[in-house]
Amino acid sequence: MGYVIFIVFLLAVSLLLTLDNSWMNVLQQVRNNVVFANHNKEYGAFTLRRDYNKRLGLALALAIGVFVFAVGAPYIITKLGGEEELVEKKKKIVDVNLELFEEQPEEPPPPPEVIPPPQPQIETVQFVAVEAADQPVDEPPPTQNDLQETTAGQTTQEGQQMDAPPPPPPVEEEIFDLAAVQEQPEFPGGMEEMYKYLGRLQKYPDMEADAGIQGKVYVEFVVEKDGRVTDVKLKKGVSDGLDKEAMRLVKAMPAWNPGKMNGKAVKCRFVLPVKFTLR
Repeated sequence: MGYVIFIVFLLAVSLLLTLDNSWMNVLQQVRNNVVFANHNKEYGAFTLRRDYNKRLGLALALAIGVFVFAVGAPYIITKLGGEEELVEKKKKIVDVNLELFEEQPEEPPPPPEVIPPPQPQIETVQFVAVEAADQPVDEPPPTQNDLQETTAGQTTQEGQQMDAPPPPPPVEEEIFDLAAVQEQPEFPGGMEEMYKYLGRLQKYPDMEADAGIQGKVYVEFVVEKDGRVTDVKLKKGVSDGLDKEAMRLVKAMPAWNPGKMNGKAVKCRFVLPVKFTLR
């Protein structure tokens, strides 16, 4: 029903355009004859206006025909029985045994038998307990030199000499963050003395001074248990010259008062902002 209304609307619009007999309609033949009475009618504008209604009607008829064909084609195909065959094909259901397509899980192979490697025979020397007696001893006990070269055992046997196990690696001490320690590390004399130290020894780089570069350089370091400043790293820099000067100032610092946990000195990580300001 909607298609029919649309077609009727197009026809009505085209009829209104062709039936407009007012003087303002530039497509009216009477107006064209008056306008081009003393002009060359072979001029393109006259021909276009004269034949406009014919061309409009032809184009409208062609468009309506194409539209009707596009809309009516499925309906015609349905009437001819094409849709019934399609519906029958859609309704055809084939039973499929899905078990044939499922992959059966394979049983994992048994784990290989682990055969421990043969233990090497260790060279030992029989340890003889020394007892006080009047009779001479047939086999004297091993000396200290013998025990340094081999291992004492219940019997004397030949074998490989086993080196002593290496000592365990040293345990690295924990480095605490500044907020985690009970007593924070402190520069000798406090923060005020530290800033005096920085201001006294600070040397402003010439390149940054000429360019007017200033700011804060953040330097990270570790205060050891004995107060030494180690592991100095650049946390956040400003420029190459200011960064190097800040690192130099921190590395040259005297020993701090170390941080403490439960009254014992511990390693503590510290981040210090070194400020550079042009005066």
